This record gives sequence, C-alpha cells and structure tokens, in this order.
Amino acid sequence: MSAAITSGSACALAGIVFASAVVQRAVGFGFALLAVPLLAFVVPTKSAVVIVFLNGTLTCAWLTLRLHRDAEWSTVRQLGAGALMGAPVGVIVLRVISAGVLRLVLGVTIVTAATWIIVQTRVGRARPARSRRLTTFTTGVISGALNTALATNGPPLVYELRRSGFSDDRFRATISSVFLISNVIGLPLLAAAGLVSAYDVEYAAVSLLPCVLGIAVGSWIGGRMATGHFVVAVDVLLLATGVLTVVKALT
Repeated sequence: MSAAITSGSACALAGIVFASAVVQRAVGFGFALLAVPLLAFVVPTKSAVVIVFLNGTLTCAWLTLRLHRDAEWSTVRQLGAGALMGAPVGVIVLRVISAGVLRLVLGVTIVTAATWIIVQTRVGRARPARSRRLTTFTTGVISGALNTALATNGPPLVYELRRSGFSDDRFRATISSVFLISNVIGLPLLAAAGLVSAYDVEYAAVSLLPCVLGIAVGSWIGGRMATGHFVVAVDVLLLATGVLTVVKALT
C-alpha cells in the first residue's frame, strides 16, 4: 500500500465498498449510488469512479454468472446494444451541456418516474407494461449516454425493468448483465484517457476482499427477501437516487 492512503482511509474504503456490495447483490443495483459520493470523502473523485468501475465489474460479473439462467437475454441484448450506441453520445452531450444541468434533469426525471411506478403499482394496480424492442433499445441508449456523461447509468435500466414487471432474480440477473456490458465498454475508455492510475488499482485491491464479503452477505439477504419486500426496496432506492441527484445538482 502506498503512502497516499492511510490505515484509517483504507478502513473507510473497505466499509463503503462492503456496504455498497451488499446492496448491489441484494437488490441488483445501487453500488455506484452509495459508493461514489461516500468514497469522494476518502479518495479523489476520479479515483472513486475508477474504484466503483473495478469493484462494480466484479460484482456484476459474479451476479451474471451466478444468475445467468434467470436473465432475460433478449432484453439484455437490446439494452446492451443501446448502451454501446449511447456511450459516445454521452461524451458529446457532456461537451455541450454542463454536468450540473444534466444531473438536475436526470434527477427530476428519476423522481417523476419512480413516483409514477409507485403510484401505478400500489394505488392504480396497473399491470406491467409490455416490453417493446424500440423502447428497450432507446432506454439502453439513454443508459449508455448517462454512463459516459455522468457515470450514472442505473436509473433508466431500473425504470425499464420495473415498468416491464421484472422482479427478484430475473431483475437482478438482467440488470447485472447490462451493467457488466456497460463496464466492459467504460473501463477501456477510462484507461485510454489515462484516468486509471496505479494508485487507483491499489485502492481497488484494498477493497477487493470487502467487496467479496459484501457479495456474500448480500446474497444471504437477497435469498431471504420476499418479492413484495424486493419491489419496495427497488422502488425506494430508485426514488432516493432521484432525490440525491437533484440535491447534488442544486448544491
């Protein structure tokens, strides 16, 4: 370990990654939502993003392999293809529109979408919408653009899968597979841009064991989570994502 990180920072880093991995494994998303803002208090923001990419890739790869039989692969292909097409779009958008404006628009959109899902599924008792290729592909494009523009590609995917009635391991497996594709696209871009340093890899190595332990604990929690509780957890986390994104954009 280099002198750039103290034992206290290493403990904080381990704890944050552990908690984020627990949530990611139990629900299927949320690693970046929790880890990036918290890690920014411990390491530089750039390093936080790289650490999340590296550890998030490990978590998503494990989930994809573990739950591959539950994944809706036609949906994965459509969302993954969209993410591939959207990645360069995000770079262009970021050059034209400020990150603050993008976050505000994204946050308001997420809050609106999450509120709509909660109201429709609990008050209106609406049936899940049918998944359409164009809609799913477009969602993937938006997710890919947000991944390169703001490193926040989860909310559109969560909305599309919840809208289509995905839950439990079907949801976890499908969204993890798409996350894995997005990370495989994003990591080389970060490396090519010279944004992955030796220190970043060292930080990620420090948090590797806590990440694995978090996956194990999250697996235990997820295996005992009833479908009703799972749906509530996903919807609340999506709504929290929107609120936090709005707050970050306004501060």
